[in-house]
Amino acid sequence: MIDHVRDWWFQHCSRAPVARLLRAERRRLEAELARRLPDASAAVRRRVLAAIRDAEST
Repeated sequence: MIDHVRDWWFQHCSRAPVARLLRAERRRLEAELARRLPDASAAVRRRVLAAIRDAEST
């Protein structure tokens, strides 16, 4: 049931509001992590960016 609704939603609804929501949540989490653990925040950011670059190159 959920798969059917998800497929319908992606075909008929705009993805822009969801993308904005995800970006806002990512920024909020990054800010909180940077405030609490600045070294860990930088390490996580480097790992994520490396994973994105690897995924784009394949």
